[in-house]
Amino acid sequence: MIYSQSTVYAVEALGYMTSLPAGQSVKAKDIASRLNIPEHFLGKVLSQLVKKKFISSTKGPTGGFSLLVNPDSITLYRILASLDALSNLEDECVMGLKECSNVHPCAFHDRWVVFREEAITRAQKLTLTELSEIVMAKL
Repeated sequence: MIYSQSTVYAVEALGYMTSLPAGQSVKAKDIASRLNIPEHFLGKVLSQLVKKKFISSTKGPTGGFSLLVNPDSITLYRILASLDALSNLEDECVMGLKECSNVHPCAFHDRWVVFREEAITRAQKLTLTELSEIVMAKL
């Protein structure tokens, strides 16, 4: 897996929240149930998204989490960058080697470089709105 489970959950949660009517808040337990994510783990992910200002949090019986960003202007690349998840794609060897480079390539290096560049280009274009469609189609 290229990304941590928390990064995957963050993208899924943002995608789900994008599918809701603008300004609507949703409780963590409802997101967890809908996406089949352990609620205690999701709580940590949502806290991180609040700190990164992708979502807001309101406490109380009518509270919950709501999207703060325009989903048409946020890309997967920006989400990954804010979660410090780009190094997995941009810097690390797909085979997990520490010394993989153009000078000392692993067996998969040449193919990985091409794949990585295409993945980065796509992540820079894929909006949160489009991610939401992918997440919702999976449910």
